[in-house]
Amino acid sequence: MTMELDEMKRAWAKMDLRQDGMEALLRQDLRDRRRDKLRSTMRWSLWGRALKIACWVAFVVFVAPFWVTHRHVTHLLVVGLLLHAYGVAGIWSSVTQLFLLIRIYLFDAPVLVQQRRLAQLRRFRMVSTLALGLPWWFLWLLLPLVVMTWWSGVDMFAGGAGWIGASMAVGVVGVGFSLWLARRLAGRPIRSPWLQRVIDDMSGCSLARASRQLDEIARFERE
Repeated sequence: MTMELDEMKRAWAKMDLRQDGMEALLRQDLRDRRRDKLRSTMRWSLWGRALKIACWVAFVVFVAPFWVTHRHVTHLLVVGLLLHAYGVAGIWSSVTQLFLLIRIYLFDAPVLVQQRRLAQLRRFRMVSTLALGLPWWFLWLLLPLVVMTWWSGVDMFAGGAGWIGASMAVGVVGVGFSLWLARRLAGRPIRSPWLQRVIDDMSGCSLARASRQLDEIARFERE
């Protein structure tokens, strides 16, 4: 009788070990699938950032010959140099984001480290998106005038100094309002779904999705 009980205990122990092993395998498989899904999301972000760099380079290639050709006309030179500097800033921002993405994508690290790196990238993208977006209060007018001047050979700035100045004044007000609004919202809990979507758009929808996927992996590993 004692031998039968011992044999039953050993059989149960083996069954428990097998169940524990199966559970570990299933958990590892689920964890690997979630990590693969995260890497797929990050891969799209990498391609998107590489495309953004190419667009910024094309922008600089377009505006550089403009100010070189019109370097003897002061206001055209200034506008061309401002656009050139804007394009270089866009390249720098996109290259920095690509580097931060590669650091997350290529180098395996614990989930908490990846979450910290992704949060750093999202903060940088939000700041750079704001910094590159604010000048469009002015560029929406200057860039089309540059294009028309470049293609027609006629100085489109010469005859419209008054309304161009008024538009620039409106742009200054718009920049001031945008900075005030951004500062007012900074650090506050976000309850509005619409505002959350705006912030996700600024920091990158794919990065927002990657952040949620990392949160899921972290919760899964704590269970």
